[in-house]
Amino acid sequence: MMTNLFKGILLVGVLIYLLIIIYLMKKGRMSLKYSLMWFFSGLMLLICALFPRIIGFFTDLLGIYSETNGIFFVGVCFILLIILSLTSIASGLSERIRTLVQTQAMLEKRVRELEEKLENKNDEI
Repeated sequence: MMTNLFKGILLVGVLIYLLIIIYLMKKGRMSLKYSLMWFFSGLMLLICALFPRIIGFFTDLLGIYSETNGIFFVGVCFILLIILSLTSIASGLSERIRTLVQTQAMLEKRVRELEEKLENKNDEI
């Protein structure tokens, strides 16, 4: 069973966490599509903080001895999902940056070649 102190600390921590996510979304520092996973994890922790019997049910189901350990297990699972999501995003952005740099280099080479042709034409005149 979770102590009242732990429930209070968890509830305050989750509320602060959700407020930070909402603040970052409102200020445009975090886009909606990337913040959904963070927000969902916060809502799940809030539900667990408000209704600790849900955690009790799942800890019994999974064979976890303590509800506190169950909450940390759920938190670690969400952190792993968020890390996986961010790694996927970073990989995609890395590929897009590589393509962009290659395209920019080819365009830069083409501009230099055109400038040289133009310069050679002007020298002939």
